[in-house]
Amino acid sequence: MKKRIILVVSLLKIILISFLICRCASEPSLEVSKIRPWSPELNNEFPGEEPGLAIYKNGRYQLYYLGARHENSLSSSTLKMVEQLFKKYDFNVLMIESIPNSSGESPKWFLAEAKKGLKSDFILGGESAWGVIQADKKGIPFFAGEPDHQDIYTYLKKNGYSDLDVIGFYTVRQIPQWIRENENPQGLIDRRAPTFMSHYCRLFSLQKCPSLDEVKEWYKIKNGHVLSYEITNNELSPEHDGKLFTQKIASAVGDCRDQFTLKVIDGLLKKYKRVAVIYGAGHYMTLRKSFDFAMGESQLLRIKELE
Repeated sequence: MKKRIILVVSLLKIILISFLICRCASEPSLEVSKIRPWSPELNNEFPGEEPGLAIYKNGRYQLYYLGARHENSLSSSTLKMVEQLFKKYDFNVLMIESIPNSSGESPKWFLAEAKKGLKSDFILGGESAWGVIQADKKGIPFFAGEPDHQDIYTYLKKNGYSDLDVIGFYTVRQIPQWIRENENPQGLIDRRAPTFMSHYCRLFSLQKCPSLDEVKEWYKIKNGHVLSYEITNNELSPEHDGKLFTQKIASAVGDCRDQFTLKVIDGLLKKYKRVAVIYGAGHYMTLRKSFDFAMGESQLLRIKELE
């Protein structure tokens, strides 16, 4: 009798352990606490300027994270990798960068803009636009992973940044994007910035919108040199301990975005099981430990290994 009881107890333990293992494998939970602030050292985990595809598999759950280098040419490594992602792998939903998650499931206006921006070897919306075009061909729904700008504004204000800091940073951050979109660099800031700034002042319900001259003076005081279209990516690198003011505020914006984005990915994994993400490579490095902890280490592939 005693042996039979011991056997039953042992079997129950095995069943319980198997259940917990199965439950863990079937319900990965991405923890915000695992997010790391950006630092130049993280580049060592994703060296070089080529994009990479990190593949995670945990039971029924699969995550394909395409760490992009923001590019607009269809012949670029990033956009070629987008094509290979859809060609070689099977997933149920796509998440992209660029627009707020509040835009909802597969917003038609974004798909229309993506198609409209496709001309010869160039696509205006970069890898996000190219990704939704591929998703549309396969009937795969897509969502965006970004918080609303109002949420970022509130986050920055709570962390001590002024309205001028926010509008100034948003304007400076947009300049490289205009250059990537083949805008004429001559007179670019004077031509594009005022309308851009007015839009965000209205969005944030600011009583007084800074002028472009105020933003230029702000930038010169904060970063120590004159604002021009030749602004480097280093000045916008989200470094918490960076020497430049734009790096510090970029770090705060990055923290807000990463926390929100991770929650979106977590929700998509739970609902769709097999998820593809097309996002900046820098975000992969800050979010990576959250993925590793929940789903095990990834397989990281480069474009040469996919073609």
